[in-house]
Amino acid sequence: MPSQSPMPPAPIEVRVMEFYSGADRSDLAGGEKDPSQTGAYQLQWRSTETHVLIVEGGRNVCHVGLVKHSVAVEGHPVPIAGIGGVLTRPEYRGCGYGRIAMKAAEAFALSQMGVDFMLLFCRPALQSWYEGLGWVKVSSSVWVEQQQGTIVQPLVSMVRCLGPKQWPQGEVRLGCLPW
Repeated sequence: MPSQSPMPPAPIEVRVMEFYSGADRSDLAGGEKDPSQTGAYQLQWRSTETHVLIVEGGRNVCHVGLVKHSVAVEGHPVPIAGIGGVLTRPEYRGCGYGRIAMKAAEAFALSQMGVDFMLLFCRPALQSWYEGLGWVKVSSSVWVEQQQGTIVQPLVSMVRCLGPKQWPQGEVRLGCLPW
């Protein structure tokens, strides 16, 4: 995705929902079997719990999932909002919907979840897009749970500070499946 996307035409609506079905995801993916392109990593995922949807003309065009969690950084608990399931309908990609959805998710996390940080996992090809939104790569190892045990997250781990606090340095342990 380009770092400077054109803004979508108005009017759009931001909806925050507690339910987002597999059928909703499939429809949004436009028939793509692996829209996140993470299938090759063979990871098990935790479902997100809150869903930010961008709706245009009554049709879902973009989704960002959220989960509230506490990770351990060097053994100290750090409450975060996890971002997962970022997906834009194929014909709407590159038009600014992802940027709008991410900003809405950040605003929700700050106002409703009471966290200072957000954490996401992405393919290397998307790292620069997230950096353009103010996200920074986590420099330490991030450990996640999987069926075979605890592993180092093979995807890029990125953090976003929502206030003046700085992300603590050190090894990160999710203590659960990634989202």
